[in-house]
Amino acid sequence: MTTRKNLLLAALVLTGCGRMDAETQFRSALPTQEMVEVGEPQRKGQALVSDEGVQPLEKDKTSELYQLTRGTTAFINGSTLSTLALLNRVTKHTPTTLTDDTAVWGPYTEALARNAWRLTVKKTGENTYSFALAGKNKQAADAAFTDVLTGTHTPVLDEAGEVMQGFGRGEMVIDSDRLKNLQEIDSGEGALNVQYARPDSTSPVTVDARFRLGNGDKSREADYHFSAVRGQGGEFDFKMQQDLYKPAGASSLMENITIKSRWTETGAGRSDVKLSGGDLAGEATLNECWNSDFASVYLSASYDPRVGYGTEATDCVFTPAVYSSL
Repeated sequence: MTTRKNLLLAALVLTGCGRMDAETQFRSALPTQEMVEVGEPQRKGQALVSDEGVQPLEKDKTSELYQLTRGTTAFINGSTLSTLALLNRVTKHTPTTLTDDTAVWGPYTEALARNAWRLTVKKTGENTYSFALAGKNKQAADAAFTDVLTGTHTPVLDEAGEVMQGFGRGEMVIDSDRLKNLQEIDSGEGALNVQYARPDSTSPVTVDARFRLGNGDKSREADYHFSAVRGQGGEFDFKMQQDLYKPAGASSLMENITIKSRWTETGAGRSDVKLSGGDLAGEATLNECWNSDFASVYLSASYDPRVGYGTEATDCVFTPAVYSSL
């Protein structure tokens, strides 16, 4: 009997080995940087950093459309990654409440911080979760908590049925107006809606984002789509308003533009643009290619045949032009 009992206990112990505890499971059911970060053209693992702003289109100078692409990715990443950093800080602590379907972290605050945070993660289905990060001034009553980040997440499961952190798909909404009201950020407004998917380590990571202002100002609205496979470059589509067409004597009216930027792992890439409105009488196209040093090597503008340089077939890493469907 003793031998059989020991074998049974050993089997139970082995069965339980490697099983994820409830706290870790809820923590793993949150989006991570690998899922939502929008990549940018880089060389040798480092992105170009420039404080010069977007410069006029000019051969052998830093590509204007590269800089516009990089600046746009920085805007999205600045919002998403800083908010996810808040999640990470909160979930480093032990949950204050933990049940079969809910985990709550907080209220939590740092000694020198002005705000307190509370994160609630709920299991809403067999493999689906919702989450909400709420903040308030740490001196205020709990009734002052307001959601600054909300979302849903469907994680990828491993062969044992366990949640795999860093993989899955979901959607989240970041409310910059509320973050600014809490003085957690110095500037920012509107809401950024982000849909993301990272099914495994070899498939493309995709991020779709929409920026909207609550006051109905459509001139500053923007849509984005990013797709990349690790080690294979990436592509980024975005739609916004920008004053790209600047003929002599023209106004500063902004054109409606859609841009598709593509790049290789070396950093060399290409942007294809469609423009309308502003100072343009109709629709126009603008195409620019850059090398691995981000210098502009090819330019073509349908609105002015005199504007252009380079040879597309030999100077561009991608041919032909491909325009965004946003």
